[in-house]
Amino acid sequence: MLSAHDLTIAHTDSPVLDGLSLDIRPGELLVLLGRNGAGKSTLLKALAGEPMSPRARVSGAITLNGAHLAQYTTAALARLRAVLPQTAQLSFPFSALEIVTMGRLPFATPRRGNARGASDTEIATAALERVGAGALLHRDVTTLSGGEWARVQFARVLAQLWPSDASGASGTPKETAASVPRYLLLDEPTAALDLAHQHHLLSLTRELAKSWGFGAMAIVHDVNLAARHADRMALLADGRILATGTPREIMRADLIEQTLGLPVHVITPDLTHLSHVSSGAAGVPIALPA
Repeated sequence: MLSAHDLTIAHTDSPVLDGLSLDIRPGELLVLLGRNGAGKSTLLKALAGEPMSPRARVSGAITLNGAHLAQYTTAALARLRAVLPQTAQLSFPFSALEIVTMGRLPFATPRRGNARGASDTEIATAALERVGAGALLHRDVTTLSGGEWARVQFARVLAQLWPSDASGASGTPKETAASVPRYLLLDEPTAALDLAHQHHLLSLTRELAKSWGFGAMAIVHDVNLAARHADRMALLADGRILATGTPREIMRADLIEQTLGLPVHVITPDLTHLSHVSSGAAGVPIALPA
């Protein structure tokens, strides 16, 4: 697991995170929700092992697969976790393929390929296909829309976690979990996406977390989108995790209002008469503004 243990991070007298504990489990998608400024991105950066401000006061611990995060070198971390930041601007005219291939840099060999199977180019191409961005392969990324760029960046982190025994050329990797658990950290990955691509991204993340065996955490702001796709939800408020659990456990009016500051009604629609609705969607509560 990737875990925060009694984590406190303060930039001023008031801590952003205050004794927070949370686990990201292999094979699951955990969705984190909280208000703007609640500390979601700070938590994600800490879990990723990114450097904190020199003025930050940090206590507690973060462990990755049982070892303290500080014990890992930068290169080792890059092979065990991939991070999709909230913003990533680029002013150079790389192609989408070149950007996604950068996700393979932690695994580069002198041959500039993956000695165990598919080449890095094949993996990057397959990753773009998997996220529905194959048509962008040779596009100059400075000409992409915000949503297209978001999908290219998502393909990059998938390429970084691509299983070593996967088939790159087919675009459909073997559904084999890695022997050492790895992790995917997504900071507001759906913010620039249209509705269809929002659902596709989270659905694919959950699917690959199970089949590839990685643990995933995604920060989102839409509580209903989270409930539809998450294995577990975590609510962050006042520097602490207010509650964690399955969507059916977390989708309560009192918890959502305390976390997001919005009074809501929570209902569970009866979708059993709709034959085209997936079994995963049936029985998932939804929140409506009160």
